[in-house]
Amino acid sequence: MSLTVHTSLRTLIWKEFRLAFRDSMMGTLAIIIYTLFIASGLLTIVQYQKDRGIIERSNKKFRQQWEAQHNNPHEAAHFGTYLFKPLNLLSAFDPGLNDYFGTTYRVEAHVQHEVDYSNAERNDALMRFGQFTLALIMQLLIPLLLLFISSSALTFEKESGTFKMLMAQGLKPHQLVWGKIWSNYLMVILLVVPIFIALAIAILCSPAGSILWGRYLILLCGYLLFYLLVTLAGVLVSILSSRSGTAILIVLTIWLLSSILLPKIAASTATDRYSLPSRTAFNNDVRQGFLKGIHGDGPYNERGEKYMAALLTKYKVKNADQLPVNPDGLILQYNEDYQNKVFDHYYTRIEDTFNTQQSFLAYTGLADPFISLKRLSMAMSGTDFYHHQTFFQQAKSYRNAFIRSLNLQLAMNPSKFKEGYQTDPRFYAKLKDFQYQPPSLITLIWLQRQAILSLCCWVLILSLTIRFITKSSLI
Repeated sequence: MSLTVHTSLRTLIWKEFRLAFRDSMMGTLAIIIYTLFIASGLLTIVQYQKDRGIIERSNKKFRQQWEAQHNNPHEAAHFGTYLFKPLNLLSAFDPGLNDYFGTTYRVEAHVQHEVDYSNAERNDALMRFGQFTLALIMQLLIPLLLLFISSSALTFEKESGTFKMLMAQGLKPHQLVWGKIWSNYLMVILLVVPIFIALAIAILCSPAGSILWGRYLILLCGYLLFYLLVTLAGVLVSILSSRSGTAILIVLTIWLLSSILLPKIAASTATDRYSLPSRTAFNNDVRQGFLKGIHGDGPYNERGEKYMAALLTKYKVKNADQLPVNPDGLILQYNEDYQNKVFDHYYTRIEDTFNTQQSFLAYTGLADPFISLKRLSMAMSGTDFYHHQTFFQQAKSYRNAFIRSLNLQLAMNPSKFKEGYQTDPRFYAKLKDFQYQPPSLITLIWLQRQAILSLCCWVLILSLTIRFITKSSLI
């Protein structure tokens, strides 16, 4: 009996494939989809090579400038440098939040910058619709195509009168339905698998391939699971609809709600419910906190006098000229440390708000699997909020250590300072480059557990619903 069921299922799938290839519309849709894939792929490669080239040239230029310096360490600290969020092939596949949060961090004395220089600032109108990327096609256009195809799976049989004929020949409703599901699903898989194969080859040939491979596999499974979910949803609509026109209207409504409206509503709700202060207000809080002090530490001048008094006491001298170190370098670093303390004090509140917003969106993804797919895609591509925060925290730590080394270099040279002390270029050459450490795959999977759970649960719910309807002969 089981062998007969499997044989019937294979026959149905093969029949659907032959009908699809005979239909000129499917061929036309395939041509359109691959044209979009090719155009998007070429644009992605060109932009990726351009951005990567800019970063490599900029890093090389800044390094050469530092190694050729003859400035006083404090002047060098004001000169500063720039740190760039690293690019990889997956971040080119799905730029995610990089276009909105920026990819560049400015290192400068006395100022704690945030990650800045986003594409959205330069291309505001274009960014409202998002970049034309492979991820955009995978997340929006492919599901729309799949919904249109699968929504007519059963309605076509009902309208043409072949549904009753198939039932009269001994075919069971659940065999017909699952034959439609797997045939439609496999047709879409054949469309997207070549793209994923090409991406896999590119990753294997890239320098960071070993790091990206695990992320790629999770990304691939996430998209394939989402396409199965979309297929189940389309066929379920087809089961419950008596006419193809009605089914198409329903799936179009589902697509608009889940892919366009609900994500925007969720993002707007998170922003409104957990609002953030403006950048101007935040910078003013940091400035006032530094000048007036926090936690009862006293104002700027008072703190400086206390620190100098403690310094004189430590070295058992009566005035700054008798100190064996350069007090200017130590005071500069003392103020840097306090400013970092103030910045962290106010930024912690903002970070907590950001995390609350992200938690809200994660729970929203349980109701809308499209949001879950998008969050999972950005996480595995390294372009979600968690990666942004990881880069910012590492860049900030590098900046603090960088400025500290310059101030302490100044502090160790008291006698030369009055003569216009200039650091030997060999000191600047020894300064280490910024090395970004991406989060582990296990960490990312744990952070995206709700997104993975959402996709799996929706597939299970739709499968059980279809099974119940077909077993109950409600078609």
